[in-house]
Formats: sequence, C-alpha cells, structure tokens
Amino acid sequence: MARARSTSTVPRLTVRGWGLIAAAIVAFVLTQVFRRQEIAYLACFLLAVPVFSLAWVALRRVALKVRRRFSPESGSVGQTVTATIFVQNWGSLRSPAAVWVEKAAAPLQSSDPAPLPALPGYTSSTLDEPALHQLRYRLDTSYRGAHQIGPFEVTLTDPFGCAIRRVRFGGTDTVLVTPTVFELARIDLRLSTGDGAEQVSRRLVGAGEQDVIARKYLPGDSMRRVHWPATAKHGELMVRQDDQRNDQDAVIVLDAHSFVRDSAVRWKAGSDDDTDPAFEWAVSAVGSVAVHLMNEGYGVRLVGHAPGQVSDDEEVFTAPHGLSRAVRDLAFATRDALHDPLDFREAVEAAALTSPDAPPVFAIVSSAPGAAGRIRELAAMSSHPIAFVVGGDAAAGRAGLGTDRSVATELRAAGWSVLECGAHDDLPSLWKALGDARGIG
Repeated sequence: MARARSTSTVPRLTVRGWGLIAAAIVAFVLTQVFRRQEIAYLACFLLAVPVFSLAWVALRRVALKVRRRFSPESGSVGQTVTATIFVQNWGSLRSPAAVWVEKAAAPLQSSDPAPLPALPGYTSSTLDEPALHQLRYRLDTSYRGAHQIGPFEVTLTDPFGCAIRRVRFGGTDTVLVTPTVFELARIDLRLSTGDGAEQVSRRLVGAGEQDVIARKYLPGDSMRRVHWPATAKHGELMVRQDDQRNDQDAVIVLDAHSFVRDSAVRWKAGSDDDTDPAFEWAVSAVGSVAVHLMNEGYGVRLVGHAPGQVSDDEEVFTAPHGLSRAVRDLAFATRDALHDPLDFREAVEAAALTSPDAPPVFAIVSSAPGAAGRIRELAAMSSHPIAFVVGGDAAAGRAGLGTDRSVATELRAAGWSVLECGAHDDLPSLWKALGDARGIG
C-alpha cells in the first residue's frame, strides 16, 4: 500500500530553545568579563542543545498514513458528529510521541491538540500492513455547509523541548452540515377548493386524517399516496383509498436576495462573523416547513435557495426520499442566490398545473426595504399565502439600521398571512401560534 504524501514546515525553536541561545550569549559575554574558561564550556553546551534539537526534528522522518470517517456521515447544525481517524505507521522505526490536531477549513474550528502515542514500526515480514491506531474527536458543526476537514497535523518535538516541526499527513474530506430541522405541529388552515369559492377546513397538510381508508400498495400508485401511519402499523406499504385532495404541491420561496443587505449591516456594526443569524434562521425555517409538508403528503417545490442561476423550481420533493434530498440541498443555500421574482411566479404556476387546488405558498424574506415587492403578487395565486418576515440581529440595532416594519404591512395588505420573527425566535412555537391565531382547532 502506498504511503500518503506528507508536507512539513521548517523546524523552529521553542521559547525554551531561544532561552538557551540567549543564555549561551550571556555566558560568552561573561567569559570575556571574568576570563574564566569553564564559562565558555557552559556557553558551548547551552548553544549545542538547541542546535541538536533543530537537527533532531529536521532529520526525524515519520511515515504515517491517515484515513478518517465521520459518524454520522453528515449532521445538522449543532448535532454531534464524531470523527474517527485511523493512523498507521509505515516506517520501520517507532514513531516518536507527538501532538496531533485535525485541521478544518474556516469557519469551523480545528480539533483541540491531543497527544499522539508512539506507534510501533512496521516490518513486512511480520504483518501485511501496520496496525491501526484510532483517534476520535467531536467535530465542530456550528456552521451549515460543506466543509473541508483535514489534513492531519502532527507536531514533532525533540527530547529537550527546544525545537518543533509540524508535519501534515493525508488529504481532506468533506463533511456536510445541514440546517436544523424542527418538528412542527399539525395545524389547521383555511384552504380554498379547486374553484376558489367554498372555504373548507383542511389540516395542514390534510393527508393524514385518522379516519382515512388505507389499502395495500399496488404497482403504479403514487408515492404521495402512501399512508405512513398505516404502513408502520401493518409493516408493508399502504396507500389511501381516496386521495383526491392529496396530490397537491406546495411552494416554498426563500428570497435570499432580500438578506444580502444584512451583510452590510453587520459590517457597519463591526461584526467579524460572516454568518448571518437571520439568514440561517430562514434556511432552517425552509427546511422545517418542507419536511413537515412532505411528511403530510405534499409535493414540495423549493425556489430561491440554489446558488447562481440554477433553476431549482423544477424538482418536486416528496416523502420519503425527498426529505433528505431537500435538506441536503439547503445546506448549500447562500445569499448569493439572486433569483428573478419571475422565478417565484413560475414555480407557483407550475404547482397550480399539477394540483387540484391553488397551491399554498410559504415565503421567507427579510425585513429589508423592497423585500415585499418581490413576492407581493404571489398571494393572489395561492390558496393560503404565508410569509415569514425575518428581522435583523442585535448588531443591526446597535448600528442604527433596524428592521423595516413596512414589509410586513405591505404583505398583509396584499393578502399574505404574515409572521414577524427574529433570528432567535422558536420556530415550532411560531408555527403553532399560526394555527391558534386562526382559531381552527
């Protein structure tokens, strides 16, 4: 098996090493002052120790091969993800005791330094490959996105502790940190029927009524018709006998463009953190609502979250496979996803073509001026438009750039049900309050 490539830094002295050199210089000066030869011997000894240390760490060769594994392979923000590092010593000599650290690309934090025990040397006559030594640490999952983990860095030092050299082994691996998804309560909303006339009370989303008749799954049945409680009860796929109202798509709009202004707010407020709490809350809200709707039987169209000019409104996410795909896609959501408002309208129109009713539309926007104008007209195209208007953070308030309440006012005037929220609000509580406010049990 080939050895992994390694890169190393130039050996350098520690504080102790520099202290010995300073002491050697003082000793040489004292030799001239006191004319004592034994002080010169001491000076030479003090100088020889750091020189020996530099040579020791420079010439010491370590041949390690490193692999890593994440458990689970991906996680949500704040979730515990354990990284296991498998280290093998392919050198014929015993590796020296050292200190290791696993590097991580910003904004994640690298692992804490930890001791690496001496690993026995490898001889091909006794083993097919060196023994595996496992190291574990808890990965930093504070930030959403795809993050590079690695390389594995070992700090070598000499027996006197006067010099160090850092050596990096192996490459990098990617760990995906998805947004936090909250479990949302089942609430009732007033949704119109297909002709837009009669208003009926429909559980959001009404695919899960307890008195529904279920039958066994037959080839060709839509996966949207699967009745998950009955499936769990019988141990086989069960579908609803009459699913006239369940083949409906919902549209979730994340207007990432409206959050771009917040980056300027944080800069003016003197914040060094490039993460926007309001935008992260918005992404988490999109994921939570999307998963909730899919679990209740809806097909979900996400629009506005994909970076660049990628058209992300064509795919309809459905349970069960769409659950993880949608959340993984949201891990890459960025404020640079500058979508034309026409994309939002086209997504709603596409959902209306495949649904018996006007589709429900959920929009998540910031409270920045102008945000309402990008989604205002969608209310007339939806059976029940709901808008989350996410306010700024504390830094914005200190900078004198507070939230603009006119966004919520303008959306309400256009027919939206508006929830005004902040970056630290509890989404499940807001969602439950949405149903309570409408007075429908």
